[in-house]
Amino acid sequence: MVSHDSADNENERRVYDEVRDEVRDTVSGMNVLLGNLRSHSVPMADGLANLRRDASNLVTQAQVLGDPLLRVVTHRLNEYVADLKATAAGEIDEVEVFVAKIERLVDGEAVPEADVPQVVRALPAKRAPDIDFSIVKKNVEILLVVPEKALARIVERELAACGYRTSAVRDAFVALETVVRTRPDLVVASMELGVLSGVDLGCALAAMPATDGIPFAVLTSYEWGNPKLRGLPPRAAVIRKGAMFGDDLAESLARFGIT
Repeated sequence: MVSHDSADNENERRVYDEVRDEVRDTVSGMNVLLGNLRSHSVPMADGLANLRRDASNLVTQAQVLGDPLLRVVTHRLNEYVADLKATAAGEIDEVEVFVAKIERLVDGEAVPEADVPQVVRALPAKRAPDIDFSIVKKNVEILLVVPEKALARIVERELAACGYRTSAVRDAFVALETVVRTRPDLVVASMELGVLSGVDLGCALAAMPATDGIPFAVLTSYEWGNPKLRGLPPRAAVIRKGAMFGDDLAESLARFGIT
């Protein structure tokens, strides 16, 4: 008689194998699509739409597989293709970097936990719309924890104009894992994050030895001294929305020595 545990384990392995095969199929299709885009044998608009669909599917598939680095890489690929307006040779080359990394990970490439930040920083930086591509990219990673897409785009555009690499997540719990694994140079979080607040996230990061040295700033409409900011770690910065946003952002970067 087969035990329930054995049957459950077998079902889990079968689902895992099926999803892993789906990732391989998705990646294979993306390689074909990228070749077609490179040769201009498919309309650019159709190609971009298919790239975005495939990248979104990979994010979902990576969640099922549960590999932390695969989740990060597929998230970064999804961010990269989301704002692409064209697929010149440079963009295709960079998407291929993501796809090749995903292929290696799903085929069992082992990456030591200590090497994850370097692996992530080696991935192409997403290109913010309307930003001069000649701007020198800096090896500075800034994680945004911002639920509002419009606000995230505003902050990303300001940072991209300075050459900084950015990635955005919308959930404080996802942010905690991302910070621990990728070790960004700065975390900028909205005050309102749902169950947790920006203050909660800042306190959590400051309390953990693995992350207490990572600079943190909260993005808010409140001024220093507001009761809502009570408990914010003293080392944290406050970036105010509105007219003071640019000045506060610049002051925060200078304060943390991020140049």
